[in-house]
Amino acid sequence: MFKKTIAIIILCLLIILFPSVSYGHESLSDPGHKPPLENSGTDPCNAEAALEIIERVAENTGNISFKAAKTVIMWHPPGTTACMSNITHKAPNLTKTEYLPSSSSTCGLRTIISDGKSTWHYEPSLEVVFHMPEIPSLHDDLKDKNEGGKPNRIKDIALIKDNYEVSMVSTENLIGRSAYIIELKPRHFGNPSRKIWVDKEYPFILKTEKYGSDGALSSVSFYNQIEFFPFFDDDIFKLDIPSNITKVELPVLSGLIPLDELNRKADFSIPMPEFIPPGYVIEGGILSSYKPFPAAHIRLTDGLNTISYFVSPGTGGNNKGQDTLSTMADMSGVNVVRRSEKGYDLTLVGESDESLLKKMAESIHPPLIQNKPPRHPLVDYLSSFLYQLFLLER
Repeated sequence: MFKKTIAIIILCLLIILFPSVSYGHESLSDPGHKPPLENSGTDPCNAEAALEIIERVAENTGNISFKAAKTVIMWHPPGTTACMSNITHKAPNLTKTEYLPSSSSTCGLRTIISDGKSTWHYEPSLEVVFHMPEIPSLHDDLKDKNEGGKPNRIKDIALIKDNYEVSMVSTENLIGRSAYIIELKPRHFGNPSRKIWVDKEYPFILKTEKYGSDGALSSVSFYNQIEFFPFFDDDIFKLDIPSNITKVELPVLSGLIPLDELNRKADFSIPMPEFIPPGYVIEGGILSSYKPFPAAHIRLTDGLNTISYFVSPGTGGNNKGQDTLSTMADMSGVNVVRRSEKGYDLTLVGESDESLLKKMAESIHPPLIQNKPPRHPLVDYLSSFLYQLFLLER
């Protein structure tokens, strides 16, 4: 019972503190609307054609209804992990993802349902369901009036063009469909590369291969089968919860906010790295609403990959200026660098090379915390596992 309670607390904190997990199908950015790819007249032999396809994927994926089975395989130092799921998406906002249990599991399907307004996260092994209102993103909040009110996703495509060499490799038949194969190689040292298979008829990614900064394959995700635009009854997006299941309501949170606003709202100083890897820009940040564990999450992107920077005062090291830096083993294809200095716990999470994350961490100079609160054993426990759980959900 104690372990179950701790697990529920950790999951609650995970969702409350850092609600940046994206559920459902894979896309490069927010949805928009454009015609199918075969009607675009693109030439599959040059980079401009590949960029046009990527832009259409970024703008249109959310408008494509589908029913599919998906597999994700990840390679990391401890070994290989795989996850299989069934995904149902009815454009524009209804998504249901059911994660298939292992053969030895006696629990039901771990299920996540979103309707564009709320998200339900059902964990049968814990006999609990979490409910949380949807969080608006910085892309929704910041409109560029000079571009006719278009969201910042257009700038993401510009970042991809600036930071990656994009090329059309070839075409291939995949699960009975014809697809373009597009490769994205980083222009700057230390960033991972990616290869995507985009359906020729619809701007939809059927398969993704990710490669680490050393060129080794780190993960692959692909649809085993897919049906586009099937008929859906909205009832399938309603979660049927047994009477014995505990229901946990999570608070309404704001989405990513600009850095200056984040600093105004925070009750603590947020030190920023003096070094940021070439090509990356700051998207914004999120503040924790859980007062016993004050924290901020700042997200950076180069258009394709992200770096998450977590800041928590009063939890790391001591207030006498001692400085420690440590790294964690890769989990889900990411690197983790943690630094404790002057009472601050500073953590960087990303798929970039470990040397870049270390350089970022070493360029952070936090102020000295004068009145550091006493550490609590539970806070120690949660802080050591929170980032790991966040990584597993990425």
